Amino acid sequence: MKKSRFIKNLKFYFLGFFAAIAFLVWFVVLTLPPGDSVSVNYLDVGQGDAIFIQTPAGNQVLVDGGPDSIILSRLGRLMPFYDRSIDLMILTHPQLDHMAGLIEVAKRYKIGRILTTGVLYNSPAFAEWQKVIEEKNISVTIAKKGQKIRLGSGVYFEILHPEKDLAGKYYSGDVNNASIVGRLSFGKNSFLLTGDIEAPVEIGLAAENGANLASDVLKVAHHGSKTSSSEEFLKAVGPKIAVIQVGRKNSYGHPTREVLTRLGQFGTQIFRNDINGTVEILSNGRELKVKTER
Repeated sequence: MKKSRFIKNLKFYFLGFFAAIAFLVWFVVLTLPPGDSVSVNYLDVGQGDAIFIQTPAGNQVLVDGGPDSIILSRLGRLMPFYDRSIDLMILTHPQLDHMAGLIEVAKRYKIGRILTTGVLYNSPAFAEWQKVIEEKNISVTIAKKGQKIRLGSGVYFEILHPEKDLAGKYYSGDVNNASIVGRLSFGKNSFLLTGDIEAPVEIGLAAENGANLASDVLKVAHHGSKTSSSEEFLKAVGPKIAVIQVGRKNSYGHPTREVLTRLGQFGTQIFRNDINGTVEILSNGRELKVKTER
């Protein structure tokens, strides 16, 4: 009798064990991008920017982190629970809605290196950002125009702005315009990331780069503010897809009607975090596929 019960219990435990293993395998499979594709996730973090990139080579890049710790739960949905490392963290500029989440991630994850302009900013959050980098001894690379960061499998990130070396200096104007602007390229596809740059910087980029600024996907600058997404810039980029990182019912009125109208005039397909949730765009180097949370 006891032996029979023991065998039944043993079978139960074995079934539970193998079920757990099967679940783990499927979880890992579902959290990994297709092996031949780049996955660019525009995370729904409220009123802020956060973009998580996975490459065919397995490299993971986080561009900005949103306004608070919500980034941690968003990463938890995309990365296996055992994975606590990010190869490259990029801070476009040191304002709270881009930087605060990165601080939380840097405290908990192993960061391969950080790419930043090195521009100084007077805020408690920026002081904490610098402290975490020092305490965790994270390697820092200063972004310079013309840099190409190779991410394996033919994927690279090219820095287009800022033009000047800002490391260790306070920016004389609006720090939004000190944002890193970079283009992620894979095969024939490209993604333009813009931080919070405004029209003067956009127009300068368009004048300097012309048709070379063309990109399939545009991360709309400054959450769809009327101070950005100038006609000259949109004409040069010519995006098929635009993603606006914006929070629901935000107090800024983002995105503005003017920006939505201008994007519509160029026939651009628009996705918004406040409406669509997290937006994932997959590229195999030839074609794009869009998935939305809602």
